Amino acid sequence: MANVLILEPWHRGSHHNWFTGWASTSRHNLNVAEATELGWRKSLITAPTQFAAKIQDCHGEIDALVACTPIDLPAVFGLLDRSVKRPPTLLYMHESQIGYPPGPKGGRSFPGIVADWGSIMAADQIAVATNFHASLLRSRMPKFARGLIAGAGEPVLNALLDIHILPIGIEQAQFKALSKRGPIRILWNHRWAHDKGPAQFVHAMTSLSGEGLDFQIYALGEVERSGRRAFNRLKNQLSQRILLSGFQPPHEYRQALSLSDLAISTSQHEFFGLAAAEAIAAGARPVLPNRLAYPELVPANLSSQFLYQTPLEDFLRPLLSMSRDELHADRHLTTSHAASFSWSIVAPKYCPVLAPGILMFVKRRHTKQSELMYTVTGLSPAAQFPLRTTFKLAKPPLHGWK
Repeated sequence: MANVLILEPWHRGSHHNWFTGWASTSRHNLNVAEATELGWRKSLITAPTQFAAKIQDCHGEIDALVACTPIDLPAVFGLLDRSVKRPPTLLYMHESQIGYPPGPKGGRSFPGIVADWGSIMAADQIAVATNFHASLLRSRMPKFARGLIAGAGEPVLNALLDIHILPIGIEQAQFKALSKRGPIRILWNHRWAHDKGPAQFVHAMTSLSGEGLDFQIYALGEVERSGRRAFNRLKNQLSQRILLSGFQPPHEYRQALSLSDLAISTSQHEFFGLAAAEAIAAGARPVLPNRLAYPELVPANLSSQFLYQTPLEDFLRPLLSMSRDELHADRHLTTSHAASFSWSIVAPKYCPVLAPGILMFVKRRHTKQSELMYTVTGLSPAAQFPLRTTFKLAKPPLHGWK
C-alpha cells in the first residue's frame, strides 16, 4: 500500500465524488490536500503555496502525487524547498480550460489555458476521463502552444501521446430504478450555469408544455448566477409541472434520479458526464446531445436512440407519446453500459498508472543512490548502470515517470 496525496483545488461536487469513490475502492492510502475555496481563477494563484507547504509537511511520507486541474503545477514545484525530492506526479485533468466554450461575455481564460499547458509539461503522467477529452487536448493544446512560442507545439503533443484514460467511477449500488405512475418525468440534474445550456432546456420544456404534452420535471442542481434567469423562468412558467428543484441532499437527489424517465442534457461542454452517467445507472433513458463525451456514455449500437442532433423539443416530442414500457425497452442495455463505470471496475485501472512511479520513487528513497542499480527494459541484465550515472539522449524524453 502506497501513500498518495491528492492536490485538489476544488474539493466539491464531482471532484469530491471522484475522490471519495476512488478512496473507498483503492488499495492505496489516499489523502486530499484542499485549496481554500476562492474560485478557480484565484486558486491558480493562491493554491500553489498551500500545496507546496502540504508536500513539505508530508515529506518522506508521500509515495506519489495526483494533481487535479485546474492547477498551476509548475508553480507548486517551484515553491518546494530544494531539499524536498518531488514525488512522481500524475496530472488528472477533470477539465481543461481550452475545452470550455466562451463565457457569457465571450472569450476564454488565457491564464487557465497556460496553467494547463505548464501542468502537462511538469507532470510525469497525464490522465483524463474520456477519449473525447484526450482527443481534444491533442488537437488544440499543441496549436495553442505553437501560436505563442515557435516549436512549442511538438513537446506538448509528445507529452499527450501516452495520455491515460481513467474514467470517473460511479457508486452503482446507490442507484436503482423505481416504479413510476402518472406523467413521464423529465430530469435535469446539472449546474444551472451558462456552459450547461439551461436556456435551451427551458425553451424545450415551455414549448412542449404549450403543445399540451403531459410531463413532470425534476429541475435539480446548484443554481449559479449565469443560469439563474433560465431557472427562474422555468419555475415561473411551469411551476405546476415541477416536482423538485434546486440543489438537493444526497438521498433526495438519488431518489429523484430513480424516479425519472428521461435524463436530459443540453451542455456545451462535458469532459465525462457524471450527472448523466448516474441518471442512466438509476434507470433513466438518456437524452443527450451527440457531441462532447456523451457518445461514450451510451451503447454505440444504440446511439441514434439516445443522442440528438435536432432541436431538443423535436427529439423529445415522440418520446413523450410513448408508453413507459416502450420508453424503457432498452433499459437493461443502458444500465449495463453505465455499470462499466462502477468504481469496482474503474479503480483497478488507476493502480497500474501509479505503480511504476511509486516503485521507482520508493526504491530511491530507501536505497543509497550509489548502490542502486536498475535494468533498462528490453536490455540484458548486463546493461545496468547506477542512477547517479549521467548520460545524454539524442532526444530527451518529454514524458513518463522521471
